[in-house]
Amino acid sequence: MNTRLLNSDLIINDHDDIVGRYSKIDLFYVQPDYLVIRESDFTQPDSSITNPIGAPAGRIPLGICYHLRFVELARL
Repeated sequence: MNTRLLNSDLIINDHDDIVGRYSKIDLFYVQPDYLVIRESDFTQPDSSITNPIGAPAGRIPLGICYHLRFVELARL
């Protein structure tokens, strides 16, 4: 059993229904000099990309912490 969390966002409509869910795919890792920051120590990556959700204001893309290294998700 994996005890690490998913870093997720949810889209909830005006009827309190969850109409979209995205869990972060690309986890952050940096090791400058003496400091190590590894998001995977606490969270697990998901493996699926969620298509934008239709809403009255337009289509809403789902994503978390867009990094310049991972432009594929922002291009959907």
